[in-house]
Amino acid sequence: MRFGMQFYPLPPAPLTAAYAKRAMSQHRFERLWVPDHLTHENPFVTLAAILAETTAHVGTSVTNPVCRTPVDLASSFSALAHLAGDRSVTAGIGAGSSSSDMIRKQRRMSMLREMVLFLRRMFRGERVPFGEFPALSEFFRLDPNAEGFLRLPPEKPPEIFVAAAGPETLKIAGELGDGLILSNLSFPTALIRQGALGDAMAKMPAPAGRFSKVLHLHISVARDGEAARSFCRRMAVNGLIGGHLLRQRLMELPVPPATLQTIRQYHGQGKNIAEMDPLIGQQIIDEARIVIAGTPEECLVQLDEVLRLAKPYRFDIVDMASPLGPDWNEAIDSICQEIIPELERRSGSYTAS
Repeated sequence: MRFGMQFYPLPPAPLTAAYAKRAMSQHRFERLWVPDHLTHENPFVTLAAILAETTAHVGTSVTNPVCRTPVDLASSFSALAHLAGDRSVTAGIGAGSSSSDMIRKQRRMSMLREMVLFLRRMFRGERVPFGEFPALSEFFRLDPNAEGFLRLPPEKPPEIFVAAAGPETLKIAGELGDGLILSNLSFPTALIRQGALGDAMAKMPAPAGRFSKVLHLHISVARDGEAARSFCRRMAVNGLIGGHLLRQRLMELPVPPATLQTIRQYHGQGKNIAEMDPLIGQQIIDEARIVIAGTPEECLVQLDEVLRLAKPYRFDIVDMASPLGPDWNEAIDSICQEIIPELERRSGSYTAS
C-alpha cells in the first residue's frame, strides 16, 4: 500500500515543514499535501518549505478555481515544479469548500472544468486565449482578447487530480483529470456501508489514460482517545451539516428525525455551523464515522473497516489527513510507527488483485 499525509490547519510554514520532515524520517510517504485556505498561510509557500526540508513529492489537497486567478495558479504550480526537480507536484483542485465562502461563487462546475483545461495548456507552455474560457474570464474580469502564458513553463508538468464529492465533479475527474481525490468527509463509513461509494464510482466516466485514485481519510489520533475525538469535532460537525452533499444525505445517516427537521430549519434561517453544533451529539459522529478518531488501536479498527469496504475500487494512495490529532508530534509518530505498519501487514485485505 502507498500512503500520503495531509497537514491542516496550517501552522507557520517553517513549523509545517518540520512536521513534514518528522513524518518523512519515519515513513516514505507517496505524497505530502497541503490545502489552500485563504485564512491560512499561502499553500505554495508552505509546499516550497516542505520541498526544501524533505525529499517528498507534494501537492495541494485541494485548491479551487475561485480564490486565485488562472495565471496566478498556473505560475504558482510552475514555480513549485521547478523547485521539486525530479520530484512530482500534483495540482489537486476541487470546486471550492466552505473555507472559500468569503468569495461569491458562480458557475462552480464550469469554472472547475475550465480551470483544469486552462492549467493543462499553461503547463504545456501554450499561449492560451482567455476568450476560450468564458466562465473564468467573466468571474475574474479577464480580457477575452488577451492571452495567458508562462515565461517559464514547468519542464515536468504537474499532474491534475480532481477532488470529487458528487456526480458532476466525478464526471470532470474522469473526463479531464490525471487522478481523483475522494474524502471520508463526503463519503463517511456509514454511507460507504450503504453503497454510496460504489454508486458514485460506477457513475464516473472511465479515464482514457493513466489515472490515480486517492482515498483521503481524515484522522484524529492520540493516546487519550477522548481528546482525539474532541479535537476533530468541529471538522466532523462541519462535514455533517455544512457540506452540501451530506445535507442531502443526512436522512441516510443515524440522525434522529427531530434533529433533521431542526437542522433544515436552521439552514433556512441562515444559521452558521457554530450555532448548529449543539444539534449533533457525539453518538451521531461516532456512528457516521465521518472522521476516524480515537486511540491508535481504535483508529486501526475504523481504518480496517473503511479500507475493506473500499477494496473493490482500487485506490492507489491512502492519505492520513487532517486534523491528525491534538498533538501533531504524537499523532505523526503513532501513524508512522503503529498505524501504517499494521495496515501494511494487513494490506492483502485491502488491495484488489
